[in-house]
Amino acid sequence: FEDETQLFEKLYNDYPTNVNFKNGLAISYEKLGSTHTKLGNLQQALKYFVERNNLAQELHNDYPTNVNFKNGLAISYSKLGWFYKNQLKDNTKARLYFEKYLALREELARDFPGFAEFVRGLELARNAMKSLEE
Repeated sequence: FEDETQLFEKLYNDYPTNVNFKNGLAISYEKLGSTHTKLGNLQQALKYFVERNNLAQELHNDYPTNVNFKNGLAISYSKLGWFYKNQLKDNTKARLYFEKYLALREELARDFPGFAEFVRGLELARNAMKSLEE
């Protein structure tokens, strides 16, 4: 994943207007965040999840009607929420990200009621919020 990320960083730096390179870099950051979480490198993992979220926000802001970018932003909020809840034991920050996650999942499920992934995603987002009450 580190090699993949380095490649996407180079491509994105060389071609900053290429949306596919930017999105690829965002996904690579998510993979590294997940990997570092499993390795117990929590600060490194957080760094990558934040970078992923920053790129996802930029992509969604630049292309607000692109469903894939909205979904990607929802996923990045989910990852940060779960990271804060489970790894850093910070339910206050987890709630901030879960609220954003839930809002996007509500929009996606409302706008695409026939798309099972978005309907299921809404259920997952609601469960994430409920997990903070446990």
